[in-house]
Amino acid sequence: MIGKSELRISCATDASRVRSLRHALEEFLRVFRLDDEFVEDVLLASGEVLANAVEHGAGAEGWSQVELVARGIDGMLAVDISDSGRFIERERVSGRGFGLGIVRQIARSVTIDAREGTRVRMLFDSRLNQQT
Repeated sequence: MIGKSELRISCATDASRVRSLRHALEEFLRVFRLDDEFVEDVLLASGEVLANAVEHGAGAEGWSQVELVARGIDGMLAVDISDSGRFIERERVSGRGFGLGIVRQIARSVTIDAREGTRVRMLFDSRLNQQT
């Protein structure tokens, strides 16, 4: 699987960066010949969390940094997305608020650490592509 390889990217939180971060994550995952459906699921979940970081991630100073880290942990893929904003569990607004629900349906587990900014850790069961 991924072994000790790690992808780590940190940049200013900006909507224009979400596509680049997703693309970098996709390229990282493709190196390990993971199942296509698995990669798409990871990208969907990660994209939802990145969108939340862009929308809600500004710290007290009004700016934010986002960091994406992907690596293997105990045979699973861990994707951590952190920002300097403060996580607040909100009630769903009509037509909005489905992101974390989607993430929780895709990932094996999702943890949110809001002690210093917000860090969302998603763990996924990895699936190697058996096609050569």
